[in-house]
Amino acid sequence: MCSGAASTGGVNALLTGAVGRLTGEGRVVSDGRPLVYDATGVSAKLHRLRAEREHLAAKRTRLERLLAGITPADPRFAALSAACEVLRVEHERVCAKIRNLNHALAWSAARWAVDQSIAAGATVIYLEDLASLEARGRRGRANARLSGQVRGQVVEAIRHLAAKSAIAVVTVPARGTSKFCPRCGDGTSLLQHCPAPDRRTERGWAWAWCPACGLSCDRDWAAAERILARGLLGQQSTRTDRATGIRTIRTVVEGNVARARRTRRPTRAARRARRTKTDLHPRPEARDRSKRRPTPKRPTRTPANTSRTSSHVPDRRTVPAPFPAGSGQRPAGQAPQTTRPAGRTVLVRDPQHRTGFHRVAATPVLPLGPYADGPPRPRPPDLPDILR
Repeated sequence: MCSGAASTGGVNALLTGAVGRLTGEGRVVSDGRPLVYDATGVSAKLHRLRAEREHLAAKRTRLERLLAGITPADPRFAALSAACEVLRVEHERVCAKIRNLNHALAWSAARWAVDQSIAAGATVIYLEDLASLEARGRRGRANARLSGQVRGQVVEAIRHLAAKSAIAVVTVPARGTSKFCPRCGDGTSLLQHCPAPDRRTERGWAWAWCPACGLSCDRDWAAAERILARGLLGQQSTRTDRATGIRTIRTVVEGNVARARRTRRPTRAARRARRTKTDLHPRPEARDRSKRRPTPKRPTRTPANTSRTSSHVPDRRTVPAPFPAGSGQRPAGQAPQTTRPAGRTVLVRDPQHRTGFHRVAATPVLPLGPYADGPPRPRPPDLPDILR
């Protein structure tokens, strides 16, 4: 029996994963829980920085072209040279900012993926082989260059952190993972893509649904389950590079993935229902006996016609302060605000997994119990003709 976690990068999130295992009967069973590391906010910031970098590069190229057309004796040469140097320094600063942000994002995503694998008890992590994808067209080359820039660093960081936790990392072919259904496809049933589950007639790539079995889930989640099946079923085809030690599966072995939910902890309402009335309301002799005097009465309200003073100082003056004679200073206004204390700017790892980015929404790392120990769940009934 082998347990593993699969991770893929898609259009909806930076990383999307699924946890599953291979049973003794040769079936791939998943716990039916998507793991998502959504870095949309950080990606938007990276796109803004890349646009600023391209804008600075275009302005610098234009100034260099103007400098090439004049001589150093020209009075405009000194001003153009100074402006070109300023643009060069600013361009290097933006490039350094992009590199640092990419590095921090890649290692934060890798740390999250390895922590999820440790919590799930996985022994191997299957990743899609980005080298097996072929970019098509001019736009495809640009998208592959931008997406592979961060995901390439994520793969290297996952290998480094997984080795420290004795977890193997294996890459599988990525071609066709979003094309076939992970539930009933087996390499034959094609998925239909749409923008949302309630917009099946429109063209899009965010959502996937199967007309044969009725599967409706996130496109990246379906691809992660397909990668999980290819990895667990193709373990015999794993090859290790002698020079780099990278493990790769070249042979594509298709198979379906069954979902079996894990046993959940009792909810708060169930835990409260198990408590007796005595636990909620203890007996008088079990209470604290340190109280020796009666409880004071609440203060009565002051009538409206009497004056009432308060010790609290208002944040803003109710009446403007008088303008000081012979001075040019403005009247006193709002009270000065306290500055925010300086905090740590580096990534912090703790049991709750704070990613270090305020614009990242990641699935929390939760250790769950066993799953897939009972009989297989029945398949859903056939869909009516109107939904096919």
